[in-house]
Amino acid sequence: MTESSGTLIELSRLNKTFTLRNFFYKDEETGKRQFYRKRLVKAVQNINFTIDRGEIFGLLGPNGAGKTTTVKMLSGLVKPDEGMVSVDGLDVERHRQKVLRKVGVVLEGTRTSIWPLTPMENLAYYGNLKNVKGSVLSERSNRLLDFIGLQDKKHVEVRHLSRGQKQKLAICIALIGDPQVLLLDEPTTGLDVQSARAIKDKIIEMTREYGKSVLVTTHDMHVAQELCDRIGIIDKGQLVACKPTQELLGNFSDQVYVFQLDREPDIAALEQVPGVLTVTTELTSEGPTAVINLEPEPAARSRALYAVMEALSKGNYELRSIAQRQQNLESVFLQLTTSTM
Repeated sequence: MTESSGTLIELSRLNKTFTLRNFFYKDEETGKRQFYRKRLVKAVQNINFTIDRGEIFGLLGPNGAGKTTTVKMLSGLVKPDEGMVSVDGLDVERHRQKVLRKVGVVLEGTRTSIWPLTPMENLAYYGNLKNVKGSVLSERSNRLLDFIGLQDKKHVEVRHLSRGQKQKLAICIALIGDPQVLLLDEPTTGLDVQSARAIKDKIIEMTREYGKSVLVTTHDMHVAQELCDRIGIIDKGQLVACKPTQELLGNFSDQVYVFQLDREPDIAALEQVPGVLTVTTELTSEGPTAVINLEPEPAARSRALYAVMEALSKGNYELRSIAQRQQNLESVFLQLTTSTM
């Protein structure tokens, strides 16, 4: 059954700076070689967000943006310079051992399980490390394997399992200690469509039925859009967006309109309309379209929309349809991250 709602994870004012040392490098400006250089890199800058019970939170960002550092601070592997991380009301730094018992981690790929052992033997090994033993361990192992769809493979050596089955087992291993928080690093990378679908379904079921909080890091925008209740986008160490997934998409979709026309539009003429930001064309099965990005402010957007229709009318275009384009997470991600480059 689902546990009571409320905040389970809180990251408050997190900052982390790393010192990088190069012992032999070439200066790009002067071309001179030097034997030592030390510089500071701000990996995370004033990060704040929470995750509720039963919520799937996606943390997205380009390579080097700071998401891995953030996750490591959440799991207690890296100590923040400033700020606080708490899990179920416990400060990670002050109560590290207690927090670790509340957190399960699934690494990218299939590196968690021990391949010469069977799934049951793996769960016995990791269960003992988590101080889960006896009948509780046996019952929980069978329940997890049944839940994830590996009951018929429980006595097969892991080396003989498919990649998708290994990834399912990794989730079982993370759950054997019955953690309240699950950290998933690229949970569907390299999986076939059926295995990826099964993993996503089980993640959703865990959160909805058992009140687990899940943090997902992924480069697959389609997975994040389908799976996550809320999205945080981090770029250059700063959280540039943190909203419910549909709200984040909705903030951008209002600006883009698709005009289905009888012939290709005059892009230069449409770009001169006040309030029009960009104009592109697409050729669809129903004919050419003008994809127009308008000013985000509602009044300006309304004026621009009417002005575009007037310009099309003056150009004697046949306007077959107008529709708002629902942005996907990939396009939103690119807009938010490239704007800060």
